[in-house]
Amino acid sequence: MAASSFYHSKSMSDRIPISIVTGFLGSGKTTLIAALLEKRAMQGAAIVVNEFGAVGIDDAVFAQTLDADNVVLLANGCLCCAAGDDLASTIWALAMRPIAPRRIVIETSGLAEPAPLLRRLMADPRLRQSTRLDAVVTVIDAVDGLGNLEKQPVALQQCAVADRRLITKVDLVDAAQIAALSERLFALNRGAPVVEVSRGAIDASVLFGAALYDERRGRSDLDGWLNLDDHRAGAPRRSRGVDIRFSCDEAHDPGIGSWLLEEFRPLDWDRLSPRLGEVIARHGDKLLRVKGVIWTLGDSRPLVVHGVQRMFHPPARLDRWTGPPTTSIVIIGDKGSAPAVESIADALAEAASEPVGCPYLESALAISETNERLK
Repeated sequence: MAASSFYHSKSMSDRIPISIVTGFLGSGKTTLIAALLEKRAMQGAAIVVNEFGAVGIDDAVFAQTLDADNVVLLANGCLCCAAGDDLASTIWALAMRPIAPRRIVIETSGLAEPAPLLRRLMADPRLRQSTRLDAVVTVIDAVDGLGNLEKQPVALQQCAVADRRLITKVDLVDAAQIAALSERLFALNRGAPVVEVSRGAIDASVLFGAALYDERRGRSDLDGWLNLDDHRAGAPRRSRGVDIRFSCDEAHDPGIGSWLLEEFRPLDWDRLSPRLGEVIARHGDKLLRVKGVIWTLGDSRPLVVHGVQRMFHPPARLDRWTGPPTTSIVIIGDKGSAPAVESIADALAEAASEPVGCPYLESALAISETNERLK
């Protein structure tokens, strides 16, 4: 697949950011969204829920019904609607309104798996041109969170795939229980921050802005998107020149978690692309989420990849690196995904232009220094 200018397009700033709020039953999603509706950052937003009655917001915040599609204008200017049977069509209808919402927040049901939802949003060509994924936010109950992670596979997936994790009901448990839950969440995915929340009180900026495109600065933020410093905690395992880090330790079930693969040599994209396609075709159902950046031969600009299971955005070029160029791929995998991770690591090693130990460090540093002068 040819690299595109998807993320570099000037129209990216005009696309409606979508945030997905998920979490197991009783985790506090509705309380969180109700508190968010009071924030200035939510003015002109649209809230999409699975069932209209699930919003659970006091009737006093409703102003009037706008049409027969279960769309309600809230007192602060937000729209609230039910998704019905076709979430993509609902979002498209919101995007096509005469005055489109400034952002869209989707509240999933407590039993919803996030990966199929992300895949549906990415697969619709209308939404790829009119919206952009901003963040997947998972709400975790401090009281029952550890038990849900042990007994409920859906809760495990919700917490692993998220960009941000919010622990609610922290006032009902002691510090040791919160610490144990936080440790378990980091074992699933070290790159997703964990934030404590009491009665939904949280700044909206903590929930939004996890995407590659930084709307505040009007440009891409590669460091913020991948959170590589957090993923790099712990010593790597080295395989054919590729560094491999796994988020879990022996105390936890290694069936689901996150991997970071890093290759420090430039890669032949023409060799790597078909190999990645083969791995995705064979193991895609196990890959809950994949996102990363690739250093390629012939074009030193960062090449971004992002996908869910077997559905991927077209690879995209950014303007420049923020540090020394390195291929870094974050993989969040379900049970049985380890063979896919090893296959991707092999593909990276085989696409490397020179054997391990060849002097590409000077080239990488030169690219980094040039980018610093351009800032």
